[in-house]
Amino acid sequence: MKKFLRYLLSGFINTLATYITSIILLKIFNLFLLISNLLGYVVGICVSFYLNRNFVFKSKKPEIKKQFSKFIFACLFSYFVNLIFLIIFSNIFKLNDDISQILSMAIYSISFYILSNKYIFK
Repeated sequence: MKKFLRYLLSGFINTLATYITSIILLKIFNLFLLISNLLGYVVGICVSFYLNRNFVFKSKKPEIKKQFSKFIFACLFSYFVNLIFLIIFSNIFKLNDDISQILSMAIYSISFYILSNKYIFK
């Protein structure tokens, strides 16, 4: 349970880093919205990898490049799981878009946690 709470905390920090980076690039450096967003996500992925590797799962394995590759794969896989459930919740179950988004984000987080725990940082 402690590990999952650390995972949630690192997710919050990662989200904050992504948001702050995007806003700074957009508002202070006047970068185009899509570029700011993309660079914010790149920073967020790096922060997330660092926190998950060192704070959440406390991996001591020297194979950082291999773990990072698995990490990116898990991000993409979990994102597609998120999309599938978003479609299911909104189009099949006819749930409100906000509720569908929250539920599919929760499924993303659980999926990514399982992949991180059992596949990336085992």
